[in-house]
Amino acid sequence: MKKLFQTLYIIMASVIALSAQQAAPALSPWSLTAAPSVSFPLFAGDGSSDLAFATAWGGSLGATYDLPTAFPLALRMGASYSVGGFLPSQGVAVPGSLNEAMFLGGIGVGKNLTKALSAHGFLDAGLAYGSLSSGVSAAYAAARVGGGLGLALGHDLFAQLNAEALYKVGLYGGIGATLGVGYRLPVARASQGLPARVRLLELSAINLRGVFPILRSWYDLNPVGTVRISNTGKEAATNVRVSFVIKQYMDAPKECATLDRIEPGKSIEVPLYGLFNDRILDVTEATKVTGEVSIEYGIDASLSRSATVVVNDRNALTWDDDRKAAAFVSSRDPWVLDLSGNFISAVKSSRNAELAKNLQTAIAIHEGLRAFGIGYMLSTTRPFEQAVLDPQVVDTLKFPRQTLGFRAGDCADLSVLYASCFEAAGVETAFVTIPGHILMAIDLGMTRDEVKTRAIDQRDLILQGDRFWLPLETTMRDSGILDIWKKGAQQWRDASAKGTAAFYPTHDAWKTYAPMGLPADGSNVAAPPHEGVLKAFQTELAKAVDLELGTRLAVLGALDSKGSPNPKALNDRGVLYGKYGRLPDAERDFKAAAKANYLPSIINLGNVSMLKSDPTAAFGYFQQAAKLSPGNARLLVSLAKSAAALGKTDVAAATLEQVRQLDPKAAEQNASLAQVGTAGTRAAAVDEGGLVWF
Repeated sequence: MKKLFQTLYIIMASVIALSAQQAAPALSPWSLTAAPSVSFPLFAGDGSSDLAFATAWGGSLGATYDLPTAFPLALRMGASYSVGGFLPSQGVAVPGSLNEAMFLGGIGVGKNLTKALSAHGFLDAGLAYGSLSSGVSAAYAAARVGGGLGLALGHDLFAQLNAEALYKVGLYGGIGATLGVGYRLPVARASQGLPARVRLLELSAINLRGVFPILRSWYDLNPVGTVRISNTGKEAATNVRVSFVIKQYMDAPKECATLDRIEPGKSIEVPLYGLFNDRILDVTEATKVTGEVSIEYGIDASLSRSATVVVNDRNALTWDDDRKAAAFVSSRDPWVLDLSGNFISAVKSSRNAELAKNLQTAIAIHEGLRAFGIGYMLSTTRPFEQAVLDPQVVDTLKFPRQTLGFRAGDCADLSVLYASCFEAAGVETAFVTIPGHILMAIDLGMTRDEVKTRAIDQRDLILQGDRFWLPLETTMRDSGILDIWKKGAQQWRDASAKGTAAFYPTHDAWKTYAPMGLPADGSNVAAPPHEGVLKAFQTELAKAVDLELGTRLAVLGALDSKGSPNPKALNDRGVLYGKYGRLPDAERDFKAAAKANYLPSIINLGNVSMLKSDPTAAFGYFQQAAKLSPGNARLLVSLAKSAAALGKTDVAAATLEQVRQLDPKAAEQNASLAQVGTAGTRAAAVDEGGLVWF
């Protein structure tokens, strides 16, 4: 038995070695298999329970011939040898063994599940010869039926797992299994010069469109062209595999389709896809290259055909779908990250707590790019307003790094640059197209209630779903944020009224056209001085504050409708002034209202004092207010803050204990006021975000 397994292993090793030496020759329909085997007797030859035979171990050699038919049918033949023992009889071991040799032939069927995995079934019958160790021997008929899986290990080598039901007439029936390897024979050298089998398939037409590098990942799911495959033979072509490659810009052929069969006389059009590598982004001038379509079918038939395809330069695109502009939005570009981070950092200390955060980010980025020297220049090749008249005309769009390098761009270039900077700063963007023009918008980050509270005219915003967007006309290089906002809003309103405006959120567009950036080249960019960006930001911020505050004051209405000061109205106006940082105006109104002993104004005078870094005055105002309203938890928190800012940690602790009785959560949130030193507490206490206006 040991010698049998050694022989099988030698045969299997020889098959593997032989396969490794072959240089993928044409394959014949013949294949050989070698496998160890095991069988388990289950019942006697007469159908009764098996009481005599034990498990048998052995090996088999086989040969298969695939018939050239439309249905995957094969002829099989094989020989096997096994050795098995006997079951104990009434608890007494039975010595000896049964040695069997079988010679079987039959038919098989198969189907490819994938390119590498296949399934098959078989039915065999033949003659077996058994010999007992005692010397008695006999011949008898045998049959088996079963199936299994095959796994391709290379061009001509495969692994095979089989399970089968066995029956040996007059002896026993049972089940068996084999696990081995197979080798598909190459066509004999003497016959390779003979005429090949009749070719079934023809590539009747290849249609390849121009490739745009910016869409390199898009082509993985969207066709770069099509091929028409025709079956000109008299039988069906089975297991058809179609692939496409442009060798310069693809690491491997892209499998485009797998077809079970193409009937005689039929034609089918197959889309061609491509998965391009980063090298395609190095193309700076349109160039012609060769694309190759390959087809494999049946057992070993194949054909291929080449066609010329134009690879456009990396900046090229067509405007048949305006969402393509989103592919150029490179929020991860090192230059974009560096500049946007510098702009945001330069203005961090001068932000206004009340004005919309994203609007202030817009001011910072717009003024930062103006300080960097970005200008508007109409494209001399195919400007957007001309290209959109013919969606198939190839236009040019710059990557953000290129626009920064040129320090100029047209409407599309600038919209892409602004969108990239905003996305790098964490603000979502969108593209807005109107006839002959493209601009961009940012998510304002405000709810309906917030927009209404701030009295912002919704006609100056773009409402999409439940989100408000701020349109920006980026080509106005000599104007501030309010002017480019006003111009963008006007363009949106006019085009919307005519039904010619379109809106494309960048993140939605990215789902179809993934963002692409220029390969990193180790270069860097010099940001403009912080001082210039900050000064311009403060100027534009003041204008934005004046506009929003003025609108809210107008909505607030007259302070006095009867000729005498109204403490509540004075306090409401003072709160608006205070929220927008206009402290002198806020203090004036609060003092006027406080003359009437109006509690909220007394508390708010303490807030103003904290913002003016005068915790002593604030402590006095908060104490005065606490005497009038000793059970106000929010007021007591403010009192604790001013005490902590003065270093009165004992007073802060005692005050927080009163807060704990009224509002345990508020006390917990401000527990550090009784522990932090004066310097640290002052920094936290004067933070406007921590103030509560009454």
